[in-house]
Amino acid sequence: MFNRKKDNEEEDLPSLKATEGQVKKKPRKKKKEPPKPWGKKERYLVVFVLLITTMASALLAASAREWKLPGIPRIKLPSINLEKTVVIEKEGSSVVTKDEISTDQIVGDIDELTRNLSGVYGMYVVELLDDQTYGLMQDDTFQAASLIKLPVMTALLHEAERGSINLDAKYVLRDEDKIGGSGSLQYKDAGYEITYREMLELMGQQSDNTAFNIVRNRLGVKKINSELERIGMIHTSVEENTTTPRDVGIFFQKLWRGKLTDSEGKNMLFDNLTDTAYEEWITPGIPDDIQVVHKFGREVHVVNDAGIIRSKNPFVLVVMSKGVVEKEADEIIPEIARSVYGFESERDN
Repeated sequence: MFNRKKDNEEEDLPSLKATEGQVKKKPRKKKKEPPKPWGKKERYLVVFVLLITTMASALLAASAREWKLPGIPRIKLPSINLEKTVVIEKEGSSVVTKDEISTDQIVGDIDELTRNLSGVYGMYVVELLDDQTYGLMQDDTFQAASLIKLPVMTALLHEAERGSINLDAKYVLRDEDKIGGSGSLQYKDAGYEITYREMLELMGQQSDNTAFNIVRNRLGVKKINSELERIGMIHTSVEENTTTPRDVGIFFQKLWRGKLTDSEGKNMLFDNLTDTAYEEWITPGIPDDIQVVHKFGREVHVVNDAGIIRSKNPFVLVVMSKGVVEKEADEIIPEIARSVYGFESERDN
């Protein structure tokens, strides 16, 4: 009996071991099901995301070009027709209509030249013998770029006339004065001595940013704003670096009239703004034997040039742009200058 019981116990051992083995054995991995094809909802979601992304990219591109792309009319809100503003007027008088049809023609020609280009172009012309004007987008706000140096230059001369600044006083350059971009002063070592007269020349000839920074800080915003008010550039902000073609035209008109500075300062500005380092925009559209007193300015998607064309019947020409492709602007601005000069020459005859 004892042996049989023992035998039975021994017979039970293998079954217990088998059971333990089954408990410890890892379960088999389930086979992965193949991915299910997208349903309608998923497809619609992907199409929707692609459409939103495309629209967002298009809006960003349009805003970078001032809501105007090649061959597409400019988008501008609110829906008021400001795209083409033609005004023929005489300073200090009501609107006049002398040669209105022919003036409309040249403005239309400039509008046609720029219509299929990216961005927006503004133009303003002042006929200096009789102060008659015409333009395209002349009251629109544009980034001034280096055109903002103009009132700062005359403010410096105005302070010199008042005896507040000696143009021949020497300034010692500091590293914190230096600003990159245009001009050679940034490459001088700290401790370099330069006069305000020389900085005035650098601002005109090289559009020197470091010289501009020094003079702007020396004058202060209050005096510069007073200069803007004195000139009549009421839509220009040195803090925001914005202006209008009309405001720039007023500057050159009053410079020509001798209303901004004395004769010595006027001649100095004429010299500093002639045969500059930037003669590839308005100047190529004007015959070589005619002097162009002008200021150029450039930023990203901004190309500006403005000045006095000293022809038989002199005139101010301002060309400004925003949201443009720089290569297009480099090519079209000489064409604009050439067209306006041709028109003004015909009016001379």
